[in-house]
Formats: sequence, C-alpha cells, structure tokens
Amino acid sequence: MKRILILCLALLLVTSAYAFADEIIINKLGGDHTDFAFAPDAQVLEVYFPKIFGVDAALVRYGEFTLLIDCGGSQWKSTRALLEKLNVTELTYALNTHPDADHIGGFNHVLKDIPAGEFLLGFPEDHERGHEVRFKVYEALHEQGIPFRRVYNGDTIEFGDVSISVYQRTDADLPSVNDSSVMLMIQYGERRILFTGDIEYAGQTVLCEDPACPDLKADILKFPHHGYAPMHDQFLSRISPELVISTCGKTDTSGLKQLEDKKIPYYITANRIIRLATDGKVWTLESVN
Repeated sequence: MKRILILCLALLLVTSAYAFADEIIINKLGGDHTDFAFAPDAQVLEVYFPKIFGVDAALVRYGEFTLLIDCGGSQWKSTRALLEKLNVTELTYALNTHPDADHIGGFNHVLKDIPAGEFLLGFPEDHERGHEVRFKVYEALHEQGIPFRRVYNGDTIEFGDVSISVYQRTDADLPSVNDSSVMLMIQYGERRILFTGDIEYAGQTVLCEDPACPDLKADILKFPHHGYAPMHDQFLSRISPELVISTCGKTDTSGLKQLEDKKIPYYITANRIIRLATDGKVWTLESVN
C-alpha cells in the first residue's frame, strides 16, 4: 500500500507539472495555478527580485551557481536579506551593469558578508562617467580581495545548461552610461529572460537601427531604467515579452502605461519578493514570504 501511495504521488506531481503545457508562464500569483509543480527530478533555474523600488538587484541561481546582477545602494539591506533568506553564503559572480549608485552602490555592503568569486564590470574602473560612489565600492572590494573582470559585448557566461549572453553598445556616441548598460540574455532550454540595465531610448534606438542586432526575443523582460519611461516601440516589439518585471515603486509611470496599452502583463518589485523559475520548458511566477 505504501508503495502504491508513493507511485500515485509521483504521478500526481508529473501530471501537475505538465497540465499547463500550452502556457509559457504559469502565474501562481493569480491563485489559479497554485497546485502546479515541476517534475520531481527537474533541474530548475531560479531568478529572484528582492523587495526594492527605484534601484536594481536580482539573484540568478542554478544548482550551486549564483549570480547577483546589480545592487542598488539605498536598499542594499533588502538584497542582503533576500540572500540570507535563501541561505546564500557565497556568490559565484556579482555583476554590475553600469556604475550608477542605484545599480552599484550596495555591492560593498552585501559582499562584505556574502563574498563573490569574481566581480564582473561592464565599464573600466576608471571610466569617466558614473556616480562617484563607484570608487568607494571598488576600493572596498579590492580590500576584500575579490578579483575584478571586465565583460564585453559578445561574451558568454555558462554554467551547466544555462547560458548568459552579454549585449552592450559602447561604440556609439551615446549620451549616458545608462544607454551603454550591459544587457544579459539568460537562456535555459527553450526559455529566456532579458535584463536590460538602464538602457534608455537612445541606446534602444541604436540597437533597433543596427542590422547586426542580436536576437532579443525573450519570454520575460526586466524593464529598462525601472519602468520610468516608455521603451522604443521597435525595441519592445523585438523582445515581445510575455511578462515584464519593473523595479519601479509606483504604477502610474509612462513606461508602465505603455505596457498597459499594449496589454503586456507586468509586476513591480516594490511590495513583494518575486521568484521566477523554469525547468527549461515553462516559467513559474510567484512571491516569497
């Protein structure tokens, strides 16, 4: 009898995992799919957004691999609290998309207690633009003995079956470091999520006008520059996301209105920890208490 019950439970889990096979994103926040579960033997890629607004931070985890993308200075405690909640004691990588305070200012605080194997930068340490706090961050991380490495357009970070492609335009006469932000396309199996840093309209335009622009199609998009301003329509069309995550603190921005007009679902990180997970076939979306 015990063996039969175990077999029935396993069958139930497998059935649950593929009952929504026609959906790319299974939204467990809406309450309709709370019984969904991945297959028991599935290797799952996770992406977490801490409870933040007006700054950026996200944790990518796959097995023992961990990547912290950005760490805004004013709310670094929320990022550290998330890592502690998830029992992350060391990071494989920490990556800064561009040297503005809302993306770099908290790394020295968080990595003091939760060190990283490498600190990855999209800009030289002595780059002339960016917030002055960047130098304090660099100094603290050097004192801690964390090695630095520059990443470039076309680089790929791989861990197991997960591939992270670096997209960045630094060759154009762009008006700000925002527009030259490192963008990251994370792919696992058939599923993709695109992190856009703070790339603004000028940078988006350069990409749209470039015949050699990489394939930007992604299931999920981290809205550039928190969602304050609308995206270039062609840029958004190239991504064609099923879901958008915004690190904005309010829902009445022109950027989020653009999504509403186009009927693209979005969630903001101001009032909850968001967890995305995929087995390479489907995504799940849920919050973490």
